[in-house]
Amino acid sequence: MTTINGKKDHDLPLEKEIEQFLLERGAIKVGFATRETLAGPPNADITYIIPEARSAISYALPFDKDIIRDYLSKKDFDGHEKNRFDLNYRSIKISNELAQWLTEKGYESKRIISNNNYKKEIKGWQATMPPRLSHRYVAVASGVGSFGWSGNVGMKGYGTTILLGTVVTTAELEPTQPLPPEESFCTKCKLCTKVCSAEMFSKDEEVTFTLGGIEYTHSARNGYVRCQYVCGGFTGLHKNGKFSTWSPGRFPIPETNEEIYKAMGRAVRRYATWPERTRKDGYINESAPGINIRLTCGFCQNICWGNPKDTAENYKIITESGCIIQNLDGSMTVLPPKEAEEYFRSLPKKHQKKYCIDRT
Repeated sequence: MTTINGKKDHDLPLEKEIEQFLLERGAIKVGFATRETLAGPPNADITYIIPEARSAISYALPFDKDIIRDYLSKKDFDGHEKNRFDLNYRSIKISNELAQWLTEKGYESKRIISNNNYKKEIKGWQATMPPRLSHRYVAVASGVGSFGWSGNVGMKGYGTTILLGTVVTTAELEPTQPLPPEESFCTKCKLCTKVCSAEMFSKDEEVTFTLGGIEYTHSARNGYVRCQYVCGGFTGLHKNGKFSTWSPGRFPIPETNEEIYKAMGRAVRRYATWPERTRKDGYINESAPGINIRLTCGFCQNICWGNPKDTAENYKIITESGCIIQNLDGSMTVLPPKEAEEYFRSLPKKHQKKYCIDRT
């Protein structure tokens, strides 16, 4: 039995027990929200998970920043992919352990997996990917983090390089307070918008909504299909041609979402013909069954480290990282933009057509 300040766990309030439980497993912050503090957006409704739910528990786990820098500079892809998968699996395990622990105490509880968990009864869910419960809303309502300009949630000292975990329970927990605006990590530098090849986030327009009676704003999002197209790995070359994500795709990114749907349809078919990479990691997203997806971007999250100096350095690293070209054997080559274009054009036409609209 662990102790805190000389007290055994069972002598502590349930909130303190839960916090200790999560901190011992690597959480860097823990918070609590209720039906009342989450009132507002449909994706913040915890009764969708458990009809009798009274509370939700939020916590954050940190990504490895050293690995992130190697990823942003295109020195190493596998390290960050493994870190991301490992942290997701770890979060699922922690949330499952907490839910079981609370259930044994007499409170019905369920964990929310970190991703790939949608409201499938909603028409067109494959495109909009509505979560069964938004980790972001629970984290913000409980004060674990706050919204950045991109809408990603972050913390001072970490920025948005965190993974959020959530557990819903029938236990009556005392809610923790949302962070005041002066405690936000976000300086509205908007560099997150500049590294997004998909132009997912508006540089100027905001959306405003109410969560638990408190008004929040972040950038207007231009459609999740854009993120599916780029972060999903189907294409990655920025419009300015000066850098890419880790995707070798060179398909255009049209202005309208309707055009992107068409472009993505072509890209997905050709994606299936790409030579296998040296590692066969990846995952199947429920919104795109049968496709082994390799997430190749995440720049909007990974760029922000919660302070202007590091975030500006990450922007420089990304924009000077070059462009990815996939070789005939499936291996990847990183080259400066002009050299990458020349090398790509030197490859057999049949190979080129796998990554771009037919060229003359």
